[in-house]
Amino acid sequence: MNQNQNQTLGLIAGSGMMPVEIIRHCNKNEIPIFVIGLEPFANDEQLAEAPHIFAKIGEAGKMMKVLREHNVRDIVFAGGIKRPSFKELIPDWEGMKIVAKLAMKKMSDDNLFRAVIDEVENRGFKIVGIEEVVPEMLFQEGVYGKVKPSKDDMSDIERGWTVAKAIGAVDVGQAVVVQEGLVLAMEAIEGTDMMLARAASLRKDGKKPIMVKVLKPGQDMRVDLPAIGLQTIELFVKHGIGGIAVEAGGILLIEKDAVIKKADENGIFIIGLKK
Repeated sequence: MNQNQNQTLGLIAGSGMMPVEIIRHCNKNEIPIFVIGLEPFANDEQLAEAPHIFAKIGEAGKMMKVLREHNVRDIVFAGGIKRPSFKELIPDWEGMKIVAKLAMKKMSDDNLFRAVIDEVENRGFKIVGIEEVVPEMLFQEGVYGKVKPSKDDMSDIERGWTVAKAIGAVDVGQAVVVQEGLVLAMEAIEGTDMMLARAASLRKDGKKPIMVKVLKPGQDMRVDLPAIGLQTIELFVKHGIGGIAVEAGGILLIEKDAVIKKADENGIFIIGLKK
């Protein structure tokens, strides 16, 4: 990202800690930032350390107007949002023009994100990836913390990696839970949290299951990158998951120090891999 000193970075924020980490990084490095919190996902407490407003997801005209007023060209998307129905959008005029272009197309989430990016960039903005703004948030290769995966864990990781890449290729999900070669659960539209709960209900006695999370083949790095944070590790503790392997260079690690501390305290391994 070639951030002009006089230009402000725009952050479109959803829920969770990822927007908070980006704001703190920008403040620490004296990068001007202006935030639009998407209602109802973002909140004042999250965005307190940066100038911000709130907007509904369909209010594209309002968002673009205020971003231009704050000298924003580069925009980063961060945080959780749920894909709305067209009924929930309630778009303004600019949003209506974008919705009208997309409404007749049956799109996967990936294609929808790319179409939205194209529409935003056609209006003079540039969408940048989180890794361009905060490169240290990306997982690197190697073990995080004191706990290392066993030989049996590595065998389960191999199995999980193959399955996760397969479901990613058909845009179903990006994560699986494996125990002794058996795939207990695959991520789909319900998300990672519910996948872990389902895996816990199916696990056998003996070795703890592990989770593998990867990029979808051809994933657009500018939006919707998968992330691991403290909440993930807390769910591992709750559901008896023994560790996680993630694709290095493509998965985000949020609240790194807290994540490693919690994992070490509970004997959970975290490893970044390249294949």
